Parts: sequence; structure tokens; C-alpha cells
Amino acid sequence: MPVLGGLIILIQIAFAIHAIRTGRETFWIYIIAFLPGIGCAVYFFTQILPEMQNNRAVRSAGNTILKAIDPERELRRRKEELEIADTVQNRVKLADECIESGFPTEAIALLQRCLNNGHDDPDILLKLAQAQFVAAQFQETVDTLDSLIRANPNFRSPDGHLLYARSLEALGKIPQALEEYQALAVSYPGEEARWHYAHLLHQQGQTGRARQVLEEMQLRARRSPKYYRRKELEWLKQAEQLLKTLQE
Repeated sequence: MPVLGGLIILIQIAFAIHAIRTGRETFWIYIIAFLPGIGCAVYFFTQILPEMQNNRAVRSAGNTILKAIDPERELRRRKEELEIADTVQNRVKLADECIESGFPTEAIALLQRCLNNGHDDPDILLKLAQAQFVAAQFQETVDTLDSLIRANPNFRSPDGHLLYARSLEALGKIPQALEEYQALAVSYPGEEARWHYAHLLHQQGQTGRARQVLEEMQLRARRSPKYYRRKELEWLKQAEQLLKTLQE
């Protein structure tokens, strides 16, 4: 019981600090102080929980936990939505979930249905290319992206550009892939494209240029804010490992 009482006091203090820092009305402090159990519960469910649900990071963490418990939960929900209303929006949402869940061929079929019905939106074409790439349909990916640009010459997508370069690389069209990666090295908003560029240069025996790209990645990371380094941590780690390999 003393432990429980101490825990309630700590919760009261934390909620009171939260109320003061977030500018809540003063009466919340009295409720928390004089109605320890009920007051804290009411404050949590009416003030803190809605705030957490509106927080993207919290929602993302919650979705990750739910996916770990029931990996196909969201997929089932999207299928049910499509059964209720067979709309382009619901097809695209289900296609997104199919790609994420590892069912790219199902996503391709859904997106092609959208396109066959006259919806040639560039975003749908880009999603189709993404599904084709995941399905290892690399020539189809290139063809879809070429069609996208022909129909929408002003459309720009760094992710689409990277997908194009990676597809060319997978098809063995190395000079063309290197050309695309070189353009991405100065325009892509992240380190993934630069890592792929350095990796392909290394594979082609262009060690000096590969090392230069990797060192530029490290320099950019040192000059960038912490949030950027956290966001790009995966690629920065791979760059560090590849650089060590080149230096051996």
C-alpha cells in the first residue's frame, strides 16, 4: 500500500506539472490534488489521452505495436472498406497496405484497375511503379515511370527518381543507372540515394569516387541537425561500413 500511495503522488506531481506547462485551467490542479485517484484518471482521459492520439510519433508507435501483435489487422480493415465502397481512394489505400504487407502483385492489380478506369493520376502511377519494383518487375517499373513522365512532364518525385535508378541497376544497365545516381547525389533529400550510388561505384571498381561520395555523406551528417542524423542512421551506418571496407 505505501508503494501504491507513493506512485499516486508521483502521478499527481507529473500531471500537475503537465497542467501548468501546457497552460491548463487552474481548477485541474485542484482536481488532481484533492481527488488523487479519480482526478488523475479524469485528467488523463480528458486531457492527456486525446493529446497523445493527435501526436504522430505516438500514433506511429501504437501502430507498430498493433502490427506486431496482429500483422494483418490493417490489411483486413482496408479490404472491408473496399467491400463497403469500391472507390479509387479505397483501392489505393488497400494497395498501399498490400505493398507494406508484402503482397505487391495484389497491389499491382488494384492500381491497374484504377488506371484502367481512366484515373491516370501521377501518384497512382508512382505507387504502381513501387509495387512493380517490390515484385521484382524491374522493366515494368521503368516503363511505368517513363509513362508517368511522358504524361506529366512537370511531375517531380525524388523517390520515383531513385526507384528509376535502382531499376536500371537491377536490369544491368549500369551506365544509365550511374548517370541517374549522379543526379540524385545532389538532389535527393536524404542519404539513401548517395549510398546506392557509392555502392554501385564500388562494385564497378571506381573506388576513389565511391570513397569521395561516402566521405561527403559523413561530412553532411556532421553538419546536419541531430534529427537528420537519426532519420538517416541506417544509411549512414552502411556508409561507414563500406568506407571501412574501401580503406582496408
